[in-house]
Amino acid sequence: MPRTAPRLQPETGAPATPQPVEKAADWARDVLRAEAAAIETLIATPLPGLEHAIAAVAGTTSPVICCGVGKSGIVAGKIAATMSSLGIPAVFLAASDAAHGDLGMVVPGSVVLLFSNSGSTAEILRILPVLRAFGCHIIGLIGRDRSPLAQQADILIHLPIAQEADHIGMAPTASTTLQMAMGDAIAVAASRARGFTMEDFLRRHPAGLLGVQAQPVSAIMRTGEALPTVFPHMALAETLSVMTSGRMGAACVVDWEGRLLGLMVDGDIRRFIQKQGDFYATSVGQVMRTDPKVIGVKATIGEATKRAMELNISVLPVVEEDGRLAGMIHMYDLVQAGK
Repeated sequence: MPRTAPRLQPETGAPATPQPVEKAADWARDVLRAEAAAIETLIATPLPGLEHAIAAVAGTTSPVICCGVGKSGIVAGKIAATMSSLGIPAVFLAASDAAHGDLGMVVPGSVVLLFSNSGSTAEILRILPVLRAFGCHIIGLIGRDRSPLAQQADILIHLPIAQEADHIGMAPTASTTLQMAMGDAIAVAASRARGFTMEDFLRRHPAGLLGVQAQPVSAIMRTGEALPTVFPHMALAETLSVMTSGRMGAACVVDWEGRLLGLMVDGDIRRFIQKQGDFYATSVGQVMRTDPKVIGVKATIGEATKRAMELNISVLPVVEEDGRLAGMIHMYDLVQAGK
């Protein structure tokens, strides 16, 4: 593994003096400390416009416009995506393209978040008169409070930094960290103000793991012949046979109307063997668990996974509102569904 990191002279492209990579991890931690310090300072700083900014985002009925240029533009795009995930429709407006037709996404009264460290971004200043003409509510996340953009914002969120976190103090690092953190803070607070829930979140993520978690448990629960069920009068010997064929390590005990009465799992059988009980003379109703942990048929796979993990159990009967057994989920099914 190389012990030095080659660098090039900016003027000639020739190699510069190599730097020992043993210090690289310390340099990286210095960046983290600088960015963490910037956030801690911001937390301790009064932000009189913050509550108004959250209220404006939470109360709008039109998509929030997140606008920026360069690195600040990348942050603006990310915050638009975060808001959309949290139930606040939002779009990214590249300020450099706005004057060439992209202002068409702006509607009268739009809430516009402007991201700029310098507060003097020419591309944004150029479109401000149009935003004003549309009656937009302009929220500025600005690094300099005496800048032209800061002076024209309806709501100013001042994001000052002592210096950038890189070794030459020039690259957008601490400044974009503050923009990202404050954008996230506004998005989350506004989402909470709207009453956004986990169920709302999952409905907006139909693909991937999140999409799977949003599906109902009925999509993966075992039913019919794949569902091991027994009646309370049946002998343990017969119950063991049902459990073995069901390959779930458990069997649900039901009455003649299909209501769940109890549950038998492998551990119960092992403990019965240790007591040297009679498998043929003992009924399942005598040893079954009468208070099994269950989940409702309307629950999602995500909710079932969380419940199974919290309870540290491998099987979870699924029941209707009237107590009738609808199916059963094995932890293996949940793991497979999440792949």
